[in-house]
Amino acid sequence: MPSHRTRISIIGCGHVGTSCAFAILQNHLAREIVLIGDTEAHVQGEALDLQQAVPLGTPITIFAGTYKDAATSAIVIITVGTPGKFQGSRLDMLAGNLVIVRACITKLMAEGFDGVILIATNPVDVLTYIVQKETGLPPGHVIGSGTLLDSERLRHILGEQLNVDPRSVHAAIIGEHGDSSVAVWSAAQVAGLPLAHYPGANTLPSHEELLIAVRYAGPVVATLKGNTCFAIASCVTRICEAILRDERSVLIVSTLMTGQYGLHDVALSTPCIVGCGGVESVIELHLNKAEQKALEASAAVLQQAYAKLQAPKAP
Repeated sequence: MPSHRTRISIIGCGHVGTSCAFAILQNHLAREIVLIGDTEAHVQGEALDLQQAVPLGTPITIFAGTYKDAATSAIVIITVGTPGKFQGSRLDMLAGNLVIVRACITKLMAEGFDGVILIATNPVDVLTYIVQKETGLPPGHVIGSGTLLDSERLRHILGEQLNVDPRSVHAAIIGEHGDSSVAVWSAAQVAGLPLAHYPGANTLPSHEELLIAVRYAGPVVATLKGNTCFAIASCVTRICEAILRDERSVLIVSTLMTGQYGLHDVALSTPCIVGCGGVESVIELHLNKAEQKALEASAAVLQQAYAKLQAPKAP
């Protein structure tokens, strides 16, 4: 086990990384938060700013650290990535972000890290798969934030449309965190009722329109404000909470498929039991034929993106 079971390290101190740190601080999850970034002065400034918020809450130490500090953490969160506004498909970010993530992971593993790696950098599913392969960590110890965010966006939209607390809405987005994501309408419920039977459900937009709204929620926010940070930070914090408190909560996160849904050699999102060992088991939903076909197509998109990386370049 990591020597600091209540230490969380965050690699990347941009909007997402610092929002994660603040959310973890506000939720009193860790006793130590280590920040790691490219610019020493910036990282120190973020750490000081966060540390000065501590006297109003639970005692916690926040500091600019090293990969040696991160290696003794229970959880390391990866938020690094190429700067700039969200444009095009998340898969378009793969080549640039892989170089950055791979460099960080290499340094981390060189220090003997054996905790849980939580990846929030896009394209999160392909990066989760690559980090899993290249670190040699147990499958459950590499987790992508995946479609937990997409699922929360769907619950928010349905809650607004039906005028009901979104916490009473149970609806899952699985597959890629991206343009091929799959909504599991066959299992969607509100307060225990199938979605189609809930009062007012007949006034909802079509399933296709709702899924498009979910897929474009991130790009819309990024276009308006230049980035997305708070919603993903809340998802990352929730995953960390389940791990540190060994909750064995069911969360929709990205993990390696080992035969679930007939899929192998790909990481994508599905409900998982998350506890102190990371992903402790994978839950395979009973999909209808259309949903199964869509999930297989989503997996193929991710596998093709990885295959392109491996293809030899033309002379």
